[in-house]
Amino acid sequence: MDTKDLPKTLALLTVGFAAGVVAGVLFAPEMGEETRAKLKEKAGEIGDELEDKYLSEIEQLKSKLSELKSEVGDRLDSKA
Repeated sequence: MDTKDLPKTLALLTVGFAAGVVAGVLFAPEMGEETRAKLKEKAGEIGDELEDKYLSEIEQLKSKLSELKSEVGDRLDSKA
């Protein structure tokens, strides 16, 4: 093997390696499907947690608003 062919050989090996990696990823759909399923499940869990937190905060705000309305009403009644 001639030393001037070494860069070409290394380039071809690199391209071949990259093509092998790409082919491996493309022909392993089960792994991708499993990953997508896990991501979807985790996203659903996070969405549920956020919804629960949102509803809890809304209830607390409603309760606080009701208390404030009552307090303002009591103060207006005492001035009248």
